Amino acid sequence: MTEDSLRPPNSTFVVRFWQAWSDAGPVWRGRIEHVQSGENTTFLHLEEMVDFVRRFGIMATGSGLSRD
Repeated sequence: MTEDSLRPPNSTFVVRFWQAWSDAGPVWRGRIEHVQSGENTTFLHLEEMVDFVRRFGIMATGSGLSRD
């Protein structure tokens, strides 16, 4: 097995952020799409976006990103 076969295939993600208004004031929202599969999701928290990316084997759980 070659070293290249151990790497996950390349993936491309498109991320969009926008500000919405609620009774409590402005709220940031987002949408992420995995280009190769067409799968997408919306999110309110950055960790939800990171979890979506992890589903495609792109980032290990201990990738150094904090939950702060």
